[in-house]
Amino acid sequence: MKNNAIPTVSLNNGGQIPALGYGVAGLNKGDILNRAIEITLEEGYRMFDNAPFYGNEAEVGAALRSSGVKREELFISTKLPNDCHAYDDALRAFHKSRTAMGLDYLDMYLIHHPMPLRGKFCEAWKALEKLYEEGLVRTIGISNFKERHIEQILATCKVKPMVNELECNPYFTIAPLRKYCDEHEIRVVTWFPLGGPVVPPPPIPPRPPGFKILTEDGTLKDIGAKYGKTPAQVALRWAVDSGMIPIPKSGKPGRIKENALIFDFCLTAEELGRIEALDQDRRLGPDPDIYDDDAAVAMDV
Repeated sequence: MKNNAIPTVSLNNGGQIPALGYGVAGLNKGDILNRAIEITLEEGYRMFDNAPFYGNEAEVGAALRSSGVKREELFISTKLPNDCHAYDDALRAFHKSRTAMGLDYLDMYLIHHPMPLRGKFCEAWKALEKLYEEGLVRTIGISNFKERHIEQILATCKVKPMVNELECNPYFTIAPLRKYCDEHEIRVVTWFPLGGPVVPPPPIPPRPPGFKILTEDGTLKDIGAKYGKTPAQVALRWAVDSGMIPIPKSGKPGRIKENALIFDFCLTAEELGRIEALDQDRRLGPDPDIYDDDAAVAMDV
């Protein structure tokens, strides 16, 4: 098995996390999933981002366990379901996921959404702290949390979040939130780093007329031509050079390989600025301030 040796970066607890991950949301079960996991491992991926909502924790866990890659080389992450923010519910949900994946411990566990209308995410965080202190998870963090949500965690936590997983790409740069996370030493992991699906699965509404496809952006093409890279590779490198960890997802072998080949070039400060200027404030996922499972479960990411 070849290994392209994706580098790691540091977290605020002194731990290490791969600088590029692989998202498994929407990855069908069976041969498609198993082949995708096999290819990602061949191409050097070691971080796998999951959630109970994706419906494939057991299958992903089985594929990784049977891969032949040593457990200590893998960085396996999943998330707390949105209806399990009560302390005891959070503990039970963690063990359910860990058991489903067939693991003794998880490398990372995240609160999937703040669900502020329910007001229990600080209680959930206390459960994650307990799991971290017991050594059952090595990295704890949050997902889709804005500044006001993080402030509530920081006001009472014993252990600071190490990661905040957010929708972010050159068309949705969330620069103030990224700056806030950087100031508090919370590493940003990005979902939809390539702009999200062009044709979203139902019941998510279709894209409106004139919807701009990030991977066809002229600025990204122009910068990529200089380095012999695709627009997608430039977008992922922008995330890496900006201190973030992108987690692209694809079931296509060529795309999986392409997405990993971003560590042989760096963008200049001028190029990073040009990409940052592409921002359209285009959020495709749910707004964390108002998101509630009962109203928008189909948008869960």
